[in-house]
Amino acid sequence: MGPLCAQDTPKWLKDVTRLPPGGHADLRPVKLDYTLSWNNRFNAGKVQIAIMRDGESTSKLVGNASGKSTGFARLVWPYDFKARSIVEENSLRPLTFQLSEKERNAVNSYDIIFGSREQNFKTVSKKNNEKEVRRDRKFEFDYGHDVLSSTFYLRSLELKNGQKVSMVVTPFNKPYLANFIVVGREVHKMKNARGKATKYSAIKLDADVGKINGDLSIKNYEKVKKTSLWVSDDQYRIPLELQTYISVGYISARLVEMDWLD
Repeated sequence: MGPLCAQDTPKWLKDVTRLPPGGHADLRPVKLDYTLSWNNRFNAGKVQIAIMRDGESTSKLVGNASGKSTGFARLVWPYDFKARSIVEENSLRPLTFQLSEKERNAVNSYDIIFGSREQNFKTVSKKNNEKEVRRDRKFEFDYGHDVLSSTFYLRSLELKNGQKVSMVVTPFNKPYLANFIVVGREVHKMKNARGKATKYSAIKLDADVGKINGDLSIKNYEKVKKTSLWVSDDQYRIPLELQTYISVGYISARLVEMDWLD
């Protein structure tokens, strides 16, 4: 993909947020456990994320994540994943992101290197006993994020009511445009791993996500009605819950356990 002329630059590209990290950039080493559910009725999976500093370089943050489908969802869709992200602490920009996932009949791995002006993707896929398929591709963009760095960056900002934040995020091997708007402050109630209800002072953000096509147009998903994110309204800005509304209800990821690692 070659450089664009100024008149060809899409508006969304000009609107990507490029503010420096804000006053909530610090985060203690922590382990976070989330449960996935449908309409708060059926457990569908679990995810664990551990965030710490690189033992060899105190200027880098390392995030390790793992998860799997559970219960009835696992019978329908057996799925396991592991991911690792390395983020530069001062800029909150990603350096590398690695993801491996296993479904019923396929195994995929993704390796992304973030440069100053581009992202390089290496994908390895294998289905059953078929031959392994390898793909390399490049996306020329100077301010991309992976899943972890985008969360670090978002939570660092002031997040004043009505504030808009736009980011290019690559969760697998293709970039997506994520637009957030801060809805406001509210009390958010959730249950922890022991079933006890807890109330949090929270910041609510609404989001829309679209895939960035090769010609830099955006593909929006009609089946995704609405996505909302709540983060704790304190110095840590811990992600509490992510809800995505689709045509048959909503899927949520809720924090059920948090352990500081220092």
